[in-house]
Amino acid sequence: MTTATLPSDTSAAAPASTAPSFAAALCGFLSTTVATTALLVLIGTF
Repeated sequence: MTTATLPSDTSAAAPASTAPSFAAALCGFLSTTVATTALLVLIGTF
């Protein structure tokens, strides 16, 4: 019965939870990359 209750819970939460989580992961990855690049550029200038 858990396999029957899990899809009913995830079907309502998947369109609302997978998109923001993917966007948050992408945003975090991009921000980390930009921050690392900015630090390297600052270290290179000094």
